[in-house]
Order: sequence, then C-alpha cells, then structure tokens
Amino acid sequence: MELAYNTIREMIEKRAEESRDKAYIYFYDDVVTFRQFNERVNRFANGLKSVGVKKGDTVHLYMNNSTEFLYAAFAANKLGAIAGPINCWWSAEEVKFLLNDSEGKYLVVDASYYYNIETIKPGLTYLKHIIYYGEDPPAGTTSYHELMKHSGVLEEVKILSDDDAYLFYTSGTTGKPKGALLTHANALYAVMGIRSVLHSEEEKGDEVALIFLPLFHVNAMMSLISGLYSGITIALRTTFSASEFGEVVERYGATFFSGVPAIYNILILIADDVKKHNLGSLRFGVCGAAPLAEETFNKFESTYGIKIIEGYGLTEGTVASTLNPLNGTRKIGSIGKALPGQEVKVVDDNGREVPVNEIGEIVIRGGAIMKRYHKRPEETSQTIVDGWLHTGDIGYVDNEGYFYIVDRKKDLIIRGGENIYPKEIENTLYENQKVLDAAVIGIPDPIMGEEAKAFIVIKPGEKTSEEEIKTYLQTKLAPFKIPKYIEFIDGLPKNIIGKVLKKELRALEKEKAINEKKIG
Repeated sequence: MELAYNTIREMIEKRAEESRDKAYIYFYDDVVTFRQFNERVNRFANGLKSVGVKKGDTVHLYMNNSTEFLYAAFAANKLGAIAGPINCWWSAEEVKFLLNDSEGKYLVVDASYYYNIETIKPGLTYLKHIIYYGEDPPAGTTSYHELMKHSGVLEEVKILSDDDAYLFYTSGTTGKPKGALLTHANALYAVMGIRSVLHSEEEKGDEVALIFLPLFHVNAMMSLISGLYSGITIALRTTFSASEFGEVVERYGATFFSGVPAIYNILILIADDVKKHNLGSLRFGVCGAAPLAEETFNKFESTYGIKIIEGYGLTEGTVASTLNPLNGTRKIGSIGKALPGQEVKVVDDNGREVPVNEIGEIVIRGGAIMKRYHKRPEETSQTIVDGWLHTGDIGYVDNEGYFYIVDRKKDLIIRGGENIYPKEIENTLYENQKVLDAAVIGIPDPIMGEEAKAFIVIKPGEKTSEEEIKTYLQTKLAPFKIPKYIEFIDGLPKNIIGKVLKKELRALEKEKAINEKKIG
C-alpha cells in the first residue's frame, strides 16, 4: 500500500489546504476547522522552538483530552520532535520512572497534574523545561498560553517517514512499562489500513467520530490522526460520560465511536435513557483492548440496532492489526482479518507457521510495526524477529482468514502437563447469568505444578457460591480445567483501556502465600 503522505506534518498541511473551513474538532462549545488547527499547531511549534525544542527531542504531554493536547502533540511532530503522552492515571512514582527512562527534557502539563510533578521533581534526572497549561504558571515553568502567541511562518524541517514521531509507554501488565517508538510512517500506515476497512468513499465527508478514550493511549491518538488523514470531523470529549452519550451523538451527528467492553456494558444498562435522544446518525461502534463477551455483543446490537466491529491491536503494532469488516461477514468472538498492508499469521515456538485451526502465537508484519523499544535493544530483538512482531498472544486462524485469541502466552497455566488457557475458563464464566466479571490465573501447587484460580465479580442483586460455580463449569469444561480455587471479589484491577491487571492478582496471591507461611 502506498502512503498518501510521507509525514504527519505534510498530512496536516495538505489537509488544511483541502478541507480549510470544514470542522475538524468539536470540543464542547469550541469548533476548530482544519485551517485553524494547522495555524494553531504552527504557533505552538514556534513556541516550542523558542524554548529549545529541536528534531529528535521528546516532548511529553501530561494532559487531559483537549485541543491544547493536540496542538502540543502535532507541534512536536512538525518540528521532527517526538510526542510522548503520559498516562494520567499513573501514580507520581510511575510518571517519575517514565520521565527518567525516556530522558525527555520537555514536559507540557495540565495544572491539575502539576502537583505530581512538583512531588517527583527532585528525582527527575533529565527534565529541563516544564510548560504549564493553566492560569498563573508557577515559578520555574513556562506558560502554555505565552507559547501560543508565537506567530510567523514555521520554517521547514527535514523529516523522513521513518523518523520517530511518538513514544507510547505500554501498560506494563507483566512488568515495568516499555516505551514503544512509532514513526510517522507507522501512524500513517495504521490509519490507512483502518480507513480502508471501516469507511467507503461514499461516506467520505459525512463521518463524525465520537472520541472519548484518553489521548494518552494509542487508540484515541490514532483516531485523531485518522481524522486528519481522511478529513473526518472529530467530536472530542474529556472522557466517557454515560449520561451525555446520547446527547452528544444527537448534537454532533456522530456516525461511529470507539470504546472498550465496559463502555458497551454501561450503554446496555442505561439504554432507556440514551434512546431518548436521536441516535439515527450512529452506524457502528469499534471495540478492542479487551475481550467482548458474546452476550454483550448480541445484547448491544439488538438494543441499539448498530453494528459492533471487533478488532485487535497493540501499542507495538500502532493500534490495530486486524478488524472484522463493516460490510461483510463479522464473526462473534473473532478479532477479524488482517488489515490491508499488514500480514498476520500463527506460529509455533520455533517460528514456523502452523496449520489452520491450530493454536500458536500470533505474529504481525507490516508498515505499522513499531521501530523499536526505547533503550531496550535486547527486548526489541526478542519481540521483533525477522521483521515479525511477536505479540505474546495465543490464538488460531480459521479457513476463511479470521483470527481468534485464545490467551496470553504468559498467562498459560500448565497443570500436571496439561495446558489450560485462562481465557477459555473466563469466557465460560461470562456465559453464567450471575457473573459480571471474571479473571483466571495460575497459582503454584506442590503436586500439579500449577492450579487455576478464578476471581469472580457477581452481578448486583445476584447470589451464588463456589460450589454452584463449579457445578456450572462441570457441564461445560473438562475436569482438569475447572479452577481448584474460586474467590468472589468486588471488582477486578484494570488499566485505563479495560485490560485486567493479572500481575496485581498474582501479587496478591504471592503476598497471601508469604503471610500464610509466616503464620504456619
């Protein structure tokens, strides 16, 4: 596939010429056209230059969703610098780790997060310039608003398609977060492939994307790039609000949105209120990040009469590698087919492709694969082998090219020599009408090596027991797959995109084992 643009800067500037006064962003009562957006990005880019930002520098963004976040991110890109979003849900210590690991010298921070930066500032080795977004900037910081006053022509910078554009840190579900470096080409290849599957030429100019996922995550950021790539209008919100969802769809004529499973579950619960609004513009919703239960899929579609498009991707693959087609066969439980411009296959432990319907590791190759992990050459070489990104996800492909995830490679439980895939147990638990949420991990066992343990969240108003759950599972799973241990809890630990943090569950179990040993 041939890219329409070589760099993000070229894309922004050509889009401003072609779509001039068309709305690019609706942000509450603000309306920003494509032309205005380009002008404001240029102003902030000149502002960044004035404080020393140059090609190759990393500009971190510790901000909530806003147009100001976008001006800063794309200003960095226009200078050939790297935009480095920071997860606003992280603790101060986690932010400290990121800033020291990235060696970034520049930080744009919302007033609401400045306290965290003050707390960790003595331990920050590389940070030199703090740009403060808010009123009355503290001493030692630079005013965001002052940088926006830099007018004039933005001088040319030699930027190549393979130059670094973004530094996204992974969620760290299995260890310390790693910074994935994505190039200009990575981003453009990713949005081009998604565009070809989800949108037709007939729809061009008619689309309005509702984006409420956090811009510090690759999903939402690529959605904004997709808007620039294709001239799509974006209705941007600071976060997902159940109470305003229907009103926002009606107000802006949103045609699609991107969400995670929890959001679809919430929308089902409040359907009566949401449907009081005119939702006639809405065509489909995209779902990724975590598995969507079949019950949720069917219930949402029957309730709202719009399609759910399930897909799969990861930060290292620049957001998406597979999608179910919008206009074609969608298979419930499948993550869909490989996107145009990407190759996806299933391999064994030796890297050999396995036959159809056989389980192995999903690997990906193509223009959207990250350049490398920042400062981690060994982990990069272990993850990208002969150009193939090894995802660590176990799955299979059917005879029609649809892929399915079975589990994470690291989540595999080996009980007495038998492989147990936690996701299979979790999916079975989701079929139980009393179960709201579930996660299964392996815990050490002196006889079997490992045993499965299920953490279960029961739906409000329901009652059940360990014995009842096991009896239910006996009718659906082989005996060795039934968890030996079951614990009912109020909620599962999850990251911002809805992935269960199994490392936290394992840590809890390890702590329990240590305490029991002390008592014993």
